[in-house]
Amino acid sequence: MTAEPDLGVLLAAACERIVREILGELAGAGYAHLTPSQSLAVLFIGDGLDTVTQLADRLGMTTQAISKICATLAAEGLLDREPNAVDARSRRLTLTPAGADAVARMRAAGAAAERSWVELVGDETLSVVKGALSAFAFAPRSATASPVRIRFS
Repeated sequence: MTAEPDLGVLLAAACERIVREILGELAGAGYAHLTPSQSLAVLFIGDGLDTVTQLADRLGMTTQAISKICATLAAEGLLDREPNAVDARSRRLTLTPAGADAVARMRAAGAAAERSWVELVGDETLSVVKGALSAFAFAPRSATASPVRIRFS
């Protein structure tokens, strides 16, 4: 056993913990039926993505899979699909009040998870960690990087 845990394993464990906190908050508010992919779709629609194609690109999923997710979310009253004035071939996705409530709860759970980090390591350390993660996450990919994307599904 190595003295220091593998960075990839630590990142995956931290991500899983945050996702579990967010899903736990949603479950407690009556949204236990939402899958991680559905939750992310609602969150990204709340961030301004408003077409199936945009969501598919962001989540690394097919448009068919996202269409199915959106149909489920619409049936559950979390989003509306309206005609798109810019592109008649697509529908514009908007959150209902219930969808906006789900987004607010996810954001609150994410903020609570961040406060937990601050309690563990302090503001300054967390700021450095966030800066490092951001720099790495948004840096250009290497030529040998796989196109496979990790999804929460």
